[in-house]
Amino acid sequence: MLLAQQFANQHLVSLDVPPWRTAAIRMVSRALRPSIDDIEIKAPIFIVGTPRCGSTMMQEILSCHERVAYVTHAMDSARDPRTFYATELLRKRLKLDVEGERYLKDSIIVNAGTPAEAMRFWAEALKLDPFALTWPDQTLDDFTPEDIEHIYFYIKHVINCFRDRGGDRFLNKSPALLTVVPLVAELFPDARFIYLVRDGRQVANSLIKLYRRQREQDIKVNHPMFKDQPFIPYPRVNGLEQAIETWGAEDLRTTSHIWNESIDYMDRIKSSIPHLMEVRYEDVLAEPQAVVGQILEFCELGEPEQPGAKAAFDARMAKVGRVSHVNQYSGFEIVESIAGENLKRYGYCDSSS
Repeated sequence: MLLAQQFANQHLVSLDVPPWRTAAIRMVSRALRPSIDDIEIKAPIFIVGTPRCGSTMMQEILSCHERVAYVTHAMDSARDPRTFYATELLRKRLKLDVEGERYLKDSIIVNAGTPAEAMRFWAEALKLDPFALTWPDQTLDDFTPEDIEHIYFYIKHVINCFRDRGGDRFLNKSPALLTVVPLVAELFPDARFIYLVRDGRQVANSLIKLYRRQREQDIKVNHPMFKDQPFIPYPRVNGLEQAIETWGAEDLRTTSHIWNESIDYMDRIKSSIPHLMEVRYEDVLAEPQAVVGQILEFCELGEPEQPGAKAAFDARMAKVGRVSHVNQYSGFEIVESIAGENLKRYGYCDSSS
């Protein structure tokens, strides 16, 4: 019953778990005494792009690899990195996973062991105000050594949970990080960034659905942060606040602007990122083996070798391109009127239109 309730209360910004559960996990953790003294953070992998760009699919594929470590939903709920090892140990041994479709109702199945975006961690660690529609440009100089060490401390504890399968490469997918990529690159100079781009006409439509589902969940779980003021699950691109004030958060002109500005932003900064690979979502669908192979090579991962990891990887790859549900999208002419040049540049609409 408790696990089912926790699954029903899933949220992008994780809710606090009951104090008694936190206390129990801390007791177990103290007994286990997990050590991270010998763990190094080597070339972490970040999947970035607008929401609804196919980043969850890419995250699911890469997280099958035996060398990849990631924040699970159970860890995200636990929040305290010192308890991650105990949390994962208990989850696996006691089979504490409740599985089902995520609250966005997009046919993506999640459970306590699947990858989480860790939005709450990143917001707190990088001092990002979830209510602000503009975020300041930041560098490492804006953070204390203790702030930076806490980020490394957190990630080392995540990696520690995957060492038994050979996990040594941290993976994270969080669209919220799109507009702070330079800061993340400063934190991790050897990081690999996989930058996904999807047809802006599809993305603009899908973002509206995302906003509505997010607001429904805010209210359903009575989220203490967002029950009165909605969380806007859009990248903090230039002009976002003005677009929402002018058209509203559920208007195709707003979401078209978001996609277009996201493309422009990445165009401005991507040459300054040492290790960045740009990938069109549609190319992954068209040639999954070839494109994912290139991504694995870029990340210096190689093909999965352990039988369990290889089986999971192959099974997930076999699902690429399968349609679970069909969305009825419209208003393409509106998106093209705002983002036409970038749509043409990426081959999403005829250059003569």
